[in-house]
Amino acid sequence: MLRHPSNWLGIFAVTFGAAACKAPPARQAVSGKAPATTEAGGPSPSRLYASRTLHKPPPLTGSGEAARRNVLSFIDWAGMSTVEEREDARKAITGARDNGDVAKVLCDEAFQAQKTDHSRALLVLAILGEMRSSVGAECLERFMRLPFPDSGTVVDGEIVEQTALGTLQAKAIAGLAYMRTARGDEAVLRAVAKHPSRIVRAEAINAYLWNHGDTPQARATLRRYVRKGEEAFLDRIRREPGDSASVFNRRLDAYLKAHPEAIPPVPEHGKRTEKDTLQDKRNPPAPPPRP
Repeated sequence: MLRHPSNWLGIFAVTFGAAACKAPPARQAVSGKAPATTEAGGPSPSRLYASRTLHKPPPLTGSGEAARRNVLSFIDWAGMSTVEEREDARKAITGARDNGDVAKVLCDEAFQAQKTDHSRALLVLAILGEMRSSVGAECLERFMRLPFPDSGTVVDGEIVEQTALGTLQAKAIAGLAYMRTARGDEAVLRAVAKHPSRIVRAEAINAYLWNHGDTPQARATLRRYVRKGEEAFLDRIRREPGDSASVFNRRLDAYLKAHPEAIPPVPEHGKRTEKDTLQDKRNPPAPPPRP
């Protein structure tokens, strides 16, 4: 059973949740006219979902060109799948663990999508992590070696290219943590200590803890690698399935007392209000930081 929540996907939510991570479209001059297109609009998402047959994932089988066709069909299916189909997806993916051709196609697609479709790249990296194959592990390690940009498009003080690759490499490091191998753990701990992105370092810490059962031994190991000033990542809380708001808020209050540096600063113009406090509690503490 999958141990690390951010690796498995939601295979069902990542396509939608990742949309915010895409590079923003180029700004266009405002003409005062409504946008126009010569192409007919496609069917609405609700109609597409209504037309689907549930629990019928394409097979992740075959070799050569057949494997390629099946993998691409499966990725498309996974991007439209629902929570109710989670186990169908897992069964298909784990069943393909020993199929090197399938893993290779997934790997090629991850690198291709990284350049063109951020959401699809997240989805494929999650599938590779869930597969837990040797070919997939090598692919995730290679993905982690993509050079991290030191410049690019700046939006609201953030380099978009850094954030985009950081979120993808965080997904890859979660998959390596889920492998639960000595080699995978070595890559995770290396990311904790040396990766240039705080997004990746924070996820590496979380993934290592989760996949080692949040044990004192895992924390002790991580403390040897965590950067000074990032120790709070060891204590970040998760909202577990079944947690009520009151249970989560008690854990959040305890976290903020232990790490007051995670509390947002008082606004420069005006005092904090009850609404500000409520908003703080609704948002998880220490959200994935910028690189």
